[in-house]
Amino acid sequence: MWAKRKQTGFTIVELLIVIVVIAILASITVVAFNGVQARAQDSHMRSAMNQLEKAILRWHVSSGERPRGGWSSTVGVSGNNCVDGSGGWVFSGAYPCALEDILLTQQLIPSGFTHSLPPNKEYNSANHGRYSVMFYPCGSTGRYALYYHLRSPSAEDTASITAAEAASCPTAPRATYMMRAAKILSFS
Repeated sequence: MWAKRKQTGFTIVELLIVIVVIAILASITVVAFNGVQARAQDSHMRSAMNQLEKAILRWHVSSGERPRGGWSSTVGVSGNNCVDGSGGWVFSGAYPCALEDILLTQQLIPSGFTHSLPPNKEYNSANHGRYSVMFYPCGSTGRYALYYHLRSPSAEDTASITAAEAASCPTAPRATYMMRAAKILSFS
């Protein structure tokens, strides 16, 4: 009388296996994506630092001066340079006069340049790049170091910051502010 019907569908074991496989594939994708994102941000930072280096050198050629500004500055840009100061964060608003202020007044970089850089989350939790770049004189040699943060620095990047420190440039940007690469600029 009662006929047995064959039930169709998946067993709980089959469903669990599918869920585990999907979870493994998702975790592999997330790990791969994080690496790509770090490399993309580092590429953006390197490109921006090349642009900033060129802007600083163009400013120097046109003004004939060495840049001032930074943590000991007391007033804003006067003429085409800061009146005083001796290095620190590049971003406008960090000090009464910063390197970004100098370059903005001469229209050598776009407004919000440092704000658009990848963030330095190792030092500051802000979601902008203002804490990703520093600029310091290297003693009285006429050389300056442009330090910047990278998420995954290469051996070449690490060598660049080591070379800056060997050239009498400050060591605090690496140790305290998590800068991972540097460019040395020479002004005659």
